[in-house]
Amino acid sequence: MKLIENWKQGYKLKSVQIGALSAIFYALILFCDQFIQVWNLIPQDLKNYIPEQWKEIVGCFVGVAMILARLKKQPELHGVNQFVTVTAGHSNVDPGAVNGKIKEAELVTNFRNAVAFYLRAAGIDTRTDGSGVKNDPLSAAIKLIKGSSAAVEFHMNAAASKQANGVETIALPQDKKLAQDLSAAVATALGSRLRGDNGWIDQTKSARGSLAYINAGGLIVELGFISNEAELAAFQARYWIAAKAVADVLIQYEKAR
Repeated sequence: MKLIENWKQGYKLKSVQIGALSAIFYALILFCDQFIQVWNLIPQDLKNYIPEQWKEIVGCFVGVAMILARLKKQPELHGVNQFVTVTAGHSNVDPGAVNGKIKEAELVTNFRNAVAFYLRAAGIDTRTDGSGVKNDPLSAAIKLIKGSSAAVEFHMNAAASKQANGVETIALPQDKKLAQDLSAAVATALGSRLRGDNGWIDQTKSARGSLAYINAGGLIVELGFISNEAELAAFQARYWIAAKAVADVLIQYEKAR
C-alpha cells in the first residue's frame, strides 16, 4: 500500500478530520455507558489537572456521552416489562409428585436455581420464588408474574404408567412459540420427546383445566415424568445442561423484544 505524499500532514485534510470525528462518535455510541462510569470514578483533584485548552473538548465528549447514554434503549424507561420470572412448582410444604424419596418440588427447585443462575450470568434481571432450597407456594409465585416479560414455572409430570414420557409446556395460544422453544430445549438436553403440538399444550384444550399461573400470564414447563425411571435418571444427570438450554431460550426471547 502506497501512502499519499505528505501523509504526515494528513490530519489537516477535512476528509481525515471528518473520518476521525465519525470514528470517535461511533466509539461513544458503543461505549458511552462505560465512558461515563470511568469519568465518574476519576477524582475531581485529577480532573483539575486537565489543561485549560482541553477542558472544553473533554466537556463536549462527556456531554455527548451522557446524551447518548440517555437515548440508548433502557428497559426501565420503556414500560414495566423489565425482568424474567422463573419459579418452582409446588412448595416446601407441598412435595408434588414423588418417586420413592424423590420429590418433584425439590427437583424443580434445583432446576429453577440453575436457570436463574444462567440468566443472571447473562445480565438478565431475574425474579424467583425463593433461593436455595426455599420454594414459596403458588400464591407467592403468581404475584411475581405481573410486570415480567416472561414467567416460567417448572414441574414434573407423573402417571400411573411408568412408560409415560416426554416434555411439554402448557401455555395460552399467544405463548405457543415460546412454549415450543422451551420444550424443545429441555427435550434435546435430556434426550426426551415432545408431547402435544411440538411441545406445546394449549391450556384452553387441556384436560388439566384452567391453571392460575397460566391465567396470570405464565407458562408451565413439565420437564419429564418423575414416574418414569429412565427420564428421572436423565433429569438428575443432566438438569444443569437442560437449565442452560432453557436460559438460552429466555435470553434470546429477551433480545428479540
